[in-house]
Amino acid sequence: MVIDGEQLASTGDMVLGDIRFRDARERCGWSPELPETDDGVCLVRSGWFRREESGRREFLDATCGYIAKAGTVERVFGQRGGFTWIRLSPAAFDTCVEGAQREHWLVNVSSALDLRHRLLLAAVRGGTDSFELAERLLSLFEALPPRTERPGPTPWPSTQVAHRALAAAAQEALNCNPSHGLERLGELVGASPHHLSRVFRKVTGQTLTAYRNELRVRSILEHLAEGMTDLAGLAAIHGFVDQAHMTNVIRRHLADTPAGLRRRLSMNLQEHGTPRG
Repeated sequence: MVIDGEQLASTGDMVLGDIRFRDARERCGWSPELPETDDGVCLVRSGWFRREESGRREFLDATCGYIAKAGTVERVFGQRGGFTWIRLSPAAFDTCVEGAQREHWLVNVSSALDLRHRLLLAAVRGGTDSFELAERLLSLFEALPPRTERPGPTPWPSTQVAHRALAAAAQEALNCNPSHGLERLGELVGASPHHLSRVFRKVTGQTLTAYRNELRVRSILEHLAEGMTDLAGLAAIHGFVDQAHMTNVIRRHLADTPAGLRRRLSMNLQEHGTPRG
């Protein structure tokens, strides 16, 4: 897999980078096990991959991110895509990242947090100084949700592993094609729609419909940030009935319209507002 990296900005203690995969990792399997070289936070913007650390394997896509600690051994497997890497000095890491987040490392990213992340990138590309960058990064870290285990009966380990694998297979299938119907999705992962829906909700804490809409919102934000202006075409690409349907879903998630988000995410935009919702 070929990786392109670009440093976007730095405050000294915090470095913001843009990382893009140009080839699919599955062509060459899992990467070698290597130690993390820096402390930091990864926020996925597009694509998907699997990451394994300390025997814990997770599926990551644009609804997720992870906390990295220097020296931790990891390996990855995944598709082409892109993510934002925020490298932190040891002092900044201790200040910005909570203990519970470090322990569980996977971070669930809401639509509002994802928009805050993308507005940060737009502001940097539009021109901002280190003072504003530091303030925006600190605001982003404050919005990271604490990682907590979901309550409920603890399943047998083998059942838990099987359920997590089933949920990850569904996530992968929806990342490849969000237009799959529930019946077809069940066929692809080898489970009945009822069982898949129940297990997915138990593992991820959300319904398949909610997850599918989260993926579509992330992909739309990616297209808008890249300058796409054809909103009707954008609705069609993502399987919405029409542009009004897409607008309603976007408004529910981000309290804004696609046209409004396009203006806010423009790389030439000099207004650095905070995301609503």
